[in-house]
Amino acid sequence: MRMGKFALVGLSGLFVNEILLFVLTEFAGLYFVLSGIIAVEISILTNFILNERWTFADREKKQSMWRKLGKYNTFSLAGLAINVALLFLFTTFFMMHYLVSNIVAVIAVFFWNYFINRKFTWQYKMPAATLSVSKNPLVSIIIPTYNEKENIGVIMPRIFGALGSHGIKGEVIIVDDNSPDGTGAEAEKMKATYNVKVMRRKGKLGLSSAVLEGMKIAEGEVIGVMDADLSHPPEAIPSLVKPILEDCADITVGSRYAGGRVQGWPLKRKVISKVASLLAKPLTNVKDPMSGFFFFKKCLLDGKKLNPSGYKIGLEIFVKSESRIAEIPYTFMDRKYGESKLGLMEDIQYLAHLARLYWYKVNR
Repeated sequence: MRMGKFALVGLSGLFVNEILLFVLTEFAGLYFVLSGIIAVEISILTNFILNERWTFADREKKQSMWRKLGKYNTFSLAGLAINVALLFLFTTFFMMHYLVSNIVAVIAVFFWNYFINRKFTWQYKMPAATLSVSKNPLVSIIIPTYNEKENIGVIMPRIFGALGSHGIKGEVIIVDDNSPDGTGAEAEKMKATYNVKVMRRKGKLGLSSAVLEGMKIAEGEVIGVMDADLSHPPEAIPSLVKPILEDCADITVGSRYAGGRVQGWPLKRKVISKVASLLAKPLTNVKDPMSGFFFFKKCLLDGKKLNPSGYKIGLEIFVKSESRIAEIPYTFMDRKYGESKLGLMEDIQYLAHLARLYWYKVNR
C-alpha cells in the first residue's frame, strides 16, 4: 500500500528530525534554530531516499536523482509552511486548541505531500508501447444474460449481420446465470446457425463475473461486451471495432454522453446515470464511464487483477488498463422485452466498487 509506505517514511523522518535536533543542540552546542534547520533538511533527505528506494521503487528512473530531490525538498518545505499557516489559522480564527489545530494541519500536509510528490516527483508514465492485434483478428463478444430468452433470437442475427457486412470475424459467448425462462436453452439453439458458445452457470452470479468467465473461453484477440436487451445496437459494433483494428485505440467505448444519446429513459433513471458518472469522473477521462458497451484488446488485461463483484466491469477496465481509449457515440435504446436487472443491491455494489477503485487509484 503506497500511501501507508509514505506515511511510515514520514514517521521515520519525524524520528530522525527529533534525534538530530536534540543531538545538535545538546551535544554539538548549536543554536536550536540552526539545529532545527539542519535537522529538517537531513530528515527530508532521508525521507527522499526511503521513498525513492521503497515507496516509489516501481516508478520510472529516467528523471535525474538531483531533479527529483529538488522537487521533493521544495514540496516538503512548502508543506512545512502550509503546516504553520494552518496551525495559526485554526488556532487564531477558529478558536481550536493548538494541539488539535496541529493534528488537523499535519493530516492536511500529509495528503499535500503524498499527492503532490506522487504527481510531480515520482509521476506515473503510461507505457509508450502498445500491443497491436493481427491484421484480421477474431472478435469475441461476451453477452451476460439472465431471463433474456425473447431477445436472444433477435440480437444474434443482427450481430452476425453487422460483423459479416464489414468482413469482421466474430464469435458470441453467452454467459447465462441459470435463467428460469430458458435463455440458456434458447442460446444453445443458436449454435446450429452461428458461431456461438454458451456457458451456463449454476446461479445468478453477477455481470462482472460473467464477463470474466466468458473471457476464459474467448478465442478472440479483441473482446467486446454488450447487453442482450437490444439497448446496445449490434449495428454499432463495426464502428467500435474499427479503431482497435487500425491501432488507433486500445479500448473503445460506446458512449451516450460523447455525442451519443439516450431514448426511452424516465427522468429518474437519467438522473441516477448522470450522478453515477459524476462519482466516477475523477477515476477516468471517459465521459460515459458507466457504459456497458465496449471493446478492448484482450492482451491489455495480461497481469491485471480484476474484481468480479458488482456490474460495472467496464469502469474497472478503463481505470486499470491505462491505455488509449476512444469513445464512439451511439443511441441507447431502452429494452423492449424483459425487465431491467438493476436495483438497490446493484447500486450498493457500485458504490463499494467505486471505493475500491479510488483506493487503487490513490495507491497506484
